[in-house]
Amino acid sequence: MRIEKTNVKAILFDLDGTIFDITERDAFARYKALNELGYNVSFDEVREHYHHGIGRMGIIKKLGIKLTEKKTREYIEARFAYFTNREAVSLTKIHNDAYNVLSILSKKYKLIIVSSRDALSSTEEELELFDIRKFFSLIVTREVAARYYGVKCIPLLPFQEQREKLYKCAIGLTKIDSEHMLCVGDSVGELEPAKKLGIKTIGVLTGFSSKEEIEKASIPTIYNLTQLIKILN
Repeated sequence: MRIEKTNVKAILFDLDGTIFDITERDAFARYKALNELGYNVSFDEVREHYHHGIGRMGIIKKLGIKLTEKKTREYIEARFAYFTNREAVSLTKIHNDAYNVLSILSKKYKLIIVSSRDALSSTEEELELFDIRKFFSLIVTREVAARYYGVKCIPLLPFQEQREKLYKCAIGLTKIDSEHMLCVGDSVGELEPAKKLGIKTIGVLTGFSSKEEIEKASIPTIYNLTQLIKILN
C-alpha cells in the first residue's frame, strides 16, 4: 500500500485508540456503564475479555449479556460519559510510537484531531499532558462542530452521522478538499464516513475494530503508526 504523498495536504487523526492507548480507560468505562445499567460485573471481568479489536459491543457478547436496542443505546452513551470523566482520564497512555510519528509528520502535513468527544478544553488538556498538542493545527470535537454549524450540540448517536459532520467541519475550517486528506482511525465507524466523503482512509489495528472488520469495509490497515510514515514516503 502506498499513498501519493504530494496529494495529501492534511492528515485527520482519530484520538482514542489511534493515538492514545485506551485499553485500561475503556475497560473501566465499560465496567462502570454496565454496573449503572444494573449488571453486577467486576472491573477484572471486563479487563479479562478486553483486547484490541473487541469492538463497541464485544465485551457484552463475551459476558453473555443481551441488550435491547434501547439498552444498547443507553450502554453506549453511559460508556462514553464514564470514558470522559476525570477518574478514567488517569488510566490513559499514549501509544509508544505516537509522539515520534506526529513530530515527523507535522513537519510535512497539516495534522488535525477529529474526535467524537464533546468538550474541546478537556481534549486539549489531555493532548498537553502528553506534550502533543503542539503538533496539531486544528482539533475538531462535537463542541467545535456545533459552533461551526450554529447548533446547540452534535449528538453522539447515530455515530456515523455524527462523525460525518465532524469531517465536514474539518473540511470547511481548513478549506482543504477531501481528496487531499487522509484519515487515520481505529474503527470502521470512524473510517467509513470519511471514505464516503472522498477522504483517503487507513485503519490502525490498535483500537476498536479488527483487521477483518476494517478490510471488509475495503479500508487498508496498518499495525501501528510507524507504518504510516513508510506508506507516505
